[in-house]
Amino acid sequence: MQAIEPLTEERIAANNARFRESNEKIRRAAETYEIVNRVPFLCECADPTCMEIVRLDLADYRAVRANARWFVEAPSHGPDPGPAARIVETADSHLVVEKVGRAGEVAEALAGEP
Repeated sequence: MQAIEPLTEERIAANNARFRESNEKIRRAAETYEIVNRVPFLCECADPTCMEIVRLDLADYRAVRANARWFVEAPSHGPDPGPAARIVETADSHLVVEKVGRAGEVAEALAGEP
């Protein structure tokens, strides 16, 4: 694995966290309107310009949110999630990527309540 600077890892985690915050708003709206299947979430990758949509059941999304280091990404981003992450689950509709090292620490610090 290629070493990266801690500040870069912090930026990666901060970008992921921004997408996670937006997805939490989507989750709350889906719950309000009782939409539980194939909810359109934003890809939570480190690329701040990514516009990919990942459709997940709410139960699958909640499973990802149960771990502050985990993020949902579009399957087109695999199989290499970058030097600050590792893939922990692969599904047809999405990847679950875990932030590691300093990026993981920052992701935990920035995580809100699931």
